Amino acid sequence: MSDETTQPHVKVTLQTIYNKQLDNEKLLVRTLERLDGLADVPDRLRAVEKAQAEAAWVPRVVLGALTAGVAGLLTSIFTVIRG
Repeated sequence: MSDETTQPHVKVTLQTIYNKQLDNEKLLVRTLERLDGLADVPDRLRAVEKAQAEAAWVPRVVLGALTAGVAGLLTSIFTVIRG
């Protein structure tokens, strides 16, 4: 048996290599275009987190003020009754 019968025969031409290289470059260009839009994602996420953190104190302040107001009202009512 010779090596020619046991080895598969594949013909690769320079044109085939060139076409494959063009396909790979097109794929690379498309990938880079998609990645360009992701470059500022960390900055956008940081801005969203900052906005949420800045708005998170509002309900706490409102609840604190409401609690203080109710406590003050009950204290004044109790003082007037005991008075």
